[in-house]
Amino acid sequence: MTFTLPAELRALARCQQKVVYGLLLHAAARSLQKLCADPQWMGGQPSLTGVLHTWTRAMLYHPHAHFLVSAVGLSDDEQHWLPARHPAFLVPVRALSKIFRAKIRDGLRTAGLLEQVPAKVWRQPWVVHAQQAGRGEKVLEYLGRYVFRIAMTQPRLDSLHQGQVTFHYRDGKSQQIQQV
Repeated sequence: MTFTLPAELRALARCQQKVVYGLLLHAAARSLQKLCADPQWMGGQPSLTGVLHTWTRAMLYHPHAHFLVSAVGLSDDEQHWLPARHPAFLVPVRALSKIFRAKIRDGLRTAGLLEQVPAKVWRQPWVVHAQQAGRGEKVLEYLGRYVFRIAMTQPRLDSLHQGQVTFHYRDGKSQQIQQV
């Protein structure tokens, strides 16, 4: 699962990193837990592993959180593992997106930052992406690469000429190397 903050919240996130980044991770986890607890979808609490990303490969500021989520959850009595009810999906993404948006709004209100957000943010759909990941090994490997690594590594730097830095990255869609 990937939870992305809308572009209109990026300036606030950059200025209030401690609050907004913590809120992003907390709201995403609580949103997942809320829907998974519903017997209609799972009826239990799944295992969650979340990682905050703040930049794209092209070094564009883009705060988002990746979560690896188990397709089974622990029952309330902690005695049984409960599978997701629907084999094609874990939880409905549109509902998850709405819950996530509401939790961010409530968190910003509590932090006294809500007035800094344009009202239209709360009326637009938010991006929550879900994709089945098999047993999750590839996702865990992907997330693990970012936990202890800086955004820009030496091998990605191509040149420094008259104060202008040039670097490269692999485009996620085309898989082509791009130079910036």
